[in-house]
Amino acid sequence: IESILKTGKYKIIHSHMDAMSMVVLKIAKKCGIPIRIAHSHNTQHHTKNKIKFILNEYARKNICKYATHLFACSEDAARWLFGDEAINEGNVKIINNAINIEKFKFNKKKRDILRENMCITDNFVIGHIGRFDYQKNHIFLLDIFKETLNYIPNAKLVLVGDGHLRKEIEKKIKDIGIEDDVILTGNVENVYELINTFDLFILPSLFEGLGIVLIEAQANGLPCIASNNVPKDVNLSNLVSFVDLNDTLRTWVDKIIELKKENLNRENAYTVLESCGYNISIEAKRLEKIYLSLYEEYLYDNNIFN
Repeated sequence: IESILKTGKYKIIHSHMDAMSMVVLKIAKKCGIPIRIAHSHNTQHHTKNKIKFILNEYARKNICKYATHLFACSEDAARWLFGDEAINEGNVKIINNAINIEKFKFNKKKRDILRENMCITDNFVIGHIGRFDYQKNHIFLLDIFKETLNYIPNAKLVLVGDGHLRKEIEKKIKDIGIEDDVILTGNVENVYELINTFDLFILPSLFEGLGIVLIEAQANGLPCIASNNVPKDVNLSNLVSFVDLNDTLRTWVDKIIELKKENLNRENAYTVLESCGYNISIEAKRLEKIYLSLYEEYLYDNNIFN
């Protein structure tokens, strides 16, 4: 990183590594880069490894020594990485995790074709999108789905993603006897198309900075269930219901059954996302203006006018 930063005439560095942005920004400060942005995307450290946790926690507590500007995807994410004082003093800028709304709009034609290809035409399809990682809580999700089958026998679970816990997840699927009812797609490039095949989206994460997949699901008009550990800011359209991770499996299933009965119009759901500032084409221009504004401030503060 140091060699790269020294080769260019960089004035801004924008790091998205949560607590470990401290390392990047410390190097950037050493290299004389005047504008150093730390961007928080989470509300917890990713690792369960004790040594890594200690290192990450050290980085979290020291990040403000090296960052000149603080960004976050939600207030919860900002509070975790930067602390209450930074929030209360208005030192954090919230940057929406915007998406390409056009891609994620509901498309019935694609839905029908894909569901037929996947042999799930007549099924109630519960979907999840996320890497196979501790944070995403797949094991608990499988338990929820197993219980759901007792009440919705034609349910199918589609897991989009991959990761280091895949073998553990596959073993769990086999151990509880739901191999015929779970579809593992692996990593795919057409997530925006696959999401049309779902009837309900579920995200029982242990923690999230925001949960951008829920933004995508709402753009598609999907009813969603999220754990209470997901920031409430993500509920932009009243399509997201929150359930406590400490609640019983039956509580989660009852919510699934309740949402299954709703007859939602998915065609125009995306319009709410646009009005809330989650259109990537608009937010990208906003971020560009922020960069230019920060650079102009730097020039002014240092009496650099050429």
